Amino acid sequence: MKTYKPWYMAQMSIGVVQWVGIALILTPIIIERTGSGALMGSVMSLIGLFGVSAPLIGWLADKYGIHRQMQKAALISHLLSLILLYFAQTQALVYLLVGLTIGIGTVSLLVLNPTFVLNSLPEKQQARGLSRLFQFQFLGIVIAGSVLGLVSLMGWSNEQKLLVLMSMVCISIVAVFIAPPPKVVVDKESSQETNDESSTQTQTKKRGLLAFILFLGTVFVSMFTSSNLMETGPIIIKEVFNVDLGHSAFGLAASAALTMVLLEPAGRLAEKSSPYIIWMVSFACYAITAIGLWLAVGNNIPSFVPVLLIVLLMQAISWFDMVIPAIADELSPSSPALTQGLLMFAMALGFGVGTFIAGQLIDASGFVAVVDYCAASILVTLVLAVTTLLAKRLKK
Repeated sequence: MKTYKPWYMAQMSIGVVQWVGIALILTPIIIERTGSGALMGSVMSLIGLFGVSAPLIGWLADKYGIHRQMQKAALISHLLSLILLYFAQTQALVYLLVGLTIGIGTVSLLVLNPTFVLNSLPEKQQARGLSRLFQFQFLGIVIAGSVLGLVSLMGWSNEQKLLVLMSMVCISIVAVFIAPPPKVVVDKESSQETNDESSTQTQTKKRGLLAFILFLGTVFVSMFTSSNLMETGPIIIKEVFNVDLGHSAFGLAASAALTMVLLEPAGRLAEKSSPYIIWMVSFACYAITAIGLWLAVGNNIPSFVPVLLIVLLMQAISWFDMVIPAIADELSPSSPALTQGLLMFAMALGFGVGTFIAGQLIDASGFVAVVDYCAASILVTLVLAVTTLLAKRLKK
């Protein structure tokens, strides 16, 4: 599989809105205009908590065969979020609506786009297909981060920056209308097993279900670290380590360019060996970033060190996002989009709960408390990840 599909450009919208838009525009705007860390945490948690609807999104898409229609609606929701933010002032309700529309778009795309890839490729090519899908996500970050970094140096207003992001989302919308993804075929034969096979399959599913539940729990807790250090990372390192947001924009763009290159060998490794190897390497990088920032607090370190740690985190998140759809597909007894919906449920709920807690910590104890919180969270994540791998072995 050497070709890129035009509809992969739908994944660019996640890079533009969820990564760059939130980190470099939404969170700074909320802090600057309202001065409320709690409101920022509430908006971020709303983005994540929309993930409770992810299983429903997947179920509806599978049941009625409307995967492509829901994909288009998700992209339009992303565009609407930027339009709302353009006109937002100090009203908390408008920012909450921005969070809701971002959540609708991101959750739906993260459910549907991997489903299109997994459903259209044989198992051995799925990891490579997912790596190419997520390369477009980081292409969106490269373009958006570079442009925002440049226009920040030119003194452009936040409103002008939002217009730039809107135009990028429009490119994704046009792409899926012109060249939509392949239709998802839901396998309905899994419910027609013979009576002779049912007992054995029930036992296998129970063991698989335990591993799947532990996997979802691991993903949930891991989001406490990744969401806060990535989505609010630029504002955290600005407040804690005095790193300018313009430098963070270029750092995001450079990191995303590196990610696009590294995703290809990571996909090949997952294809030849196991996606679980990439999964655990991702967690190791999470730990290096979170604990590294924790150790750096209060010490006189060069400003590029926290930026480099965030760059490492972005690589890890990209590998993590690339392999978890395939792992979920392997462990889950559910239908394709429903499986991705359950995965997105765990991710989004972790995002929502994690960022809400972080918002409260910012108001109560400042940004340094978030660094402490992320370091503690990754330790719990590592324990859960090892337990998941043990349960997977029992499944066999």
